[in-house]
Amino acid sequence: MSRERILVVDDDAVIRGLLKDSLCLHELEVASASDGAMALEMATQEEHAVAIVDLEMPGMSGTEVIRRLKKLRPHTEVIIFTGNPSFESSIDAIHQQVFDYVCKPADMRAMLKTVRKALEHRRLILENQDLLAQLEVERNQLQQEVNAARRALEYRLRSSPAFLGQTTAAEEIRHEIAKVASSNVSVLLLGESGTGKDVIAQLIHESSGRDPHAFIKVNCPAIPESLLESEFFGYEAGAFTGATKRKPGRFELAAGGTIFLDEIGDLPFPLQSKLLQAVEQKQFYRVGGKKPIHVDVRIIAATNAPLADMISSGRFRADLFYRLNEFTISIAPLRERKEDIPLLADHFLAEYKKQFDCPDREIPPDARAQLCSYDWPGNVRELQSVIRRFALTGQQDLFPPSRDTKSAPGNGATLPRPAPLKEPESGAAQGNGDLAEILNSLSEAKWNRRQAAKALGISYSTLRRRISLHNLKGM
Repeated sequence: MSRERILVVDDDAVIRGLLKDSLCLHELEVASASDGAMALEMATQEEHAVAIVDLEMPGMSGTEVIRRLKKLRPHTEVIIFTGNPSFESSIDAIHQQVFDYVCKPADMRAMLKTVRKALEHRRLILENQDLLAQLEVERNQLQQEVNAARRALEYRLRSSPAFLGQTTAAEEIRHEIAKVASSNVSVLLLGESGTGKDVIAQLIHESSGRDPHAFIKVNCPAIPESLLESEFFGYEAGAFTGATKRKPGRFELAAGGTIFLDEIGDLPFPLQSKLLQAVEQKQFYRVGGKKPIHVDVRIIAATNAPLADMISSGRFRADLFYRLNEFTISIAPLRERKEDIPLLADHFLAEYKKQFDCPDREIPPDARAQLCSYDWPGNVRELQSVIRRFALTGQQDLFPPSRDTKSAPGNGATLPRPAPLKEPESGAAQGNGDLAEILNSLSEAKWNRRQAAKALGISYSTLRRRISLHNLKGM
């Protein structure tokens, strides 16, 4: 390792020799100059870690030498070494950020100690500057990664069917998602059924840095009330009849990732207090358990229910609402962004033309007018179902008349109800006409299979078989 260089500036040859001999004995490399001009010339050629400067020298004064040296080599630490100390010179030393002020004659051991301190001070300053420079590089790299992730998210948002469009409502949704995605705050999604709340939740998870971990969706109204607590938090073996072994709950499965509580407004009131503890403290107890389970999980909740009214009527806890409502995204219904309907329709049609191998199928002008005049109570999900039916059947009237409806719907209209289907005598595939009716009923029922089966006049199991047979999937 190279020795650190010291510069001694003094017109007294004896002092220069004494300092040089003493410092060299302790593995320090020492150079000396008899006047200021010579010292500055040497400083131009190489940098010295520490300069020991006499104040009174012929020609250029020590104060002027220090001023020029600090300008030339700002990282050189300066020690004043003078036989005529004064108040004025000490004030100058402070102004010029001199490390120390030593009076002659000096004990060489004390001088060595001062030099060592100056060297350590300089090393700390340089290390700190290096760390700051490294942090700046890392900060710039991180910012570039964040910008790249944000651009990727914005691209995904613009190409996602739930947010495709050029209206202010679509742009606001994209902006809100991009703003909150990279944080860890809880998000509450408000919007009607079919507006894409589940798509938003998935995008937020994938853009939050938690995407290597699980995204667990919990459809609150789909779970029987008696099973909700064990589904949320799991249970221990023997907690109740049939609990033969420990089972982790949805919160535990989502550790490190995101849990999506869909239709949180349907959560029974008694369970809301237990959910509040999990949200606030990020811990819970399994059913039958005595030790708390700690989880790092991001919470996204969604509802189409009027939570403010539910709080007023005592059906929803205000404290739980405030915990879930750290950031709210309100999703406009499709009827409020009708200018986006043609873009969405073309997007879905392009997908289904590939799926159903009908590359030449296009929506006729009259059908497009129908799309834009309809109020879409089922929102984007309903539009997707209508376009899927059109791509499958090629039926020009997107809202075909039935025994209940004689004309295509206008503003505020609802989809016509198809005539009931007969139970199949075998497992043979149904024709396109039957399939269109199935799609229509599923769309009207917002993909509630039991309601759709009842409307079709067939059993739930039969509808499930037909959905599986035709590989139909809801939005």
